[in-house]
Amino acid sequence: MNNNSEKNIHWFPGHMKKASDQIKDKLKLVDFVICLLDARSPYSTFNKYLLKIVENKPKLFILNKEDLADDSVTSLWINKLNTEGNKCISLSLDNKNNKNKLMNAINDFIKLKQEKMALKGIKKSKCRAMVIGIPNVGKSTFINYLLDKKQMKAANTPGFTKSISWAKVNEYFEIMDTPGILEPKFENKINGINLALIGSIKENILPINELSYFALDFLRLNYKKEVENRYKIENISNISNEEFFKIVAKNRGFLLTGNSLDVEKAEYIFLNEFKNGIITKFTLERP
Repeated sequence: MNNNSEKNIHWFPGHMKKASDQIKDKLKLVDFVICLLDARSPYSTFNKYLLKIVENKPKLFILNKEDLADDSVTSLWINKLNTEGNKCISLSLDNKNNKNKLMNAINDFIKLKQEKMALKGIKKSKCRAMVIGIPNVGKSTFINYLLDKKQMKAANTPGFTKSISWAKVNEYFEIMDTPGILEPKFENKINGINLALIGSIKENILPINELSYFALDFLRLNYKKEVENRYKIENISNISNEEFFKIVAKNRGFLLTGNSLDVEKAEYIFLNEFKNGIITKFTLERP
């Protein structure tokens, strides 16, 4: 990666610094924290900076977009994150049948709060949670899913939510949405690439061929048959990345002026199909 790419990936915009300070301040108002992760890349969307801030609060980890992730690897992550005092479930916000699973998990935390308050003689008590996560992981969409309405604005754009807001789920439970926050500096280059591949940060911070080559290498190693079936190319192990995208461009008729192959368009289409699970369901990291 060139120096310019490094500079662009290792970012911490001013609104993210402000939001992290707000989270620290508001933390005393909540009983537990809902940490939204992307099931396709749990480790890279696992914000160690944020989790350090909320480390003393019970946590419900939610692996969002399970419909796009490898089921077997998602199970491994659930086992990993189900630790004492914390809970982990996976779901797809496109599937309304997940609502009961989600509410059952939340009700476990509400019950603990109510039992604790009952010991103090308080029979009716509210439970409050804070939702945290990196940009575009689905926090506002998640809250709308809970509310069955569009109270929180949501967009498929990294960093859309810019301020903290509260929503009442029912008479016993309130939830706080927070802006998406990236770590001040990623641990390594791979974390940034993974986030770009799943759409959590903008793809254009890296050269298109760097992203497409990385994704193809990953698929070749882990989901080779699925790639061959999707693009009707036999034994992709025997061809280079450059040759692969030339074949895709040729097969799909992607041409530039003068009938030369539009390889860049083939790479963009490939990355879009990769991100949206059209090639195959995938998980970039294992616990």
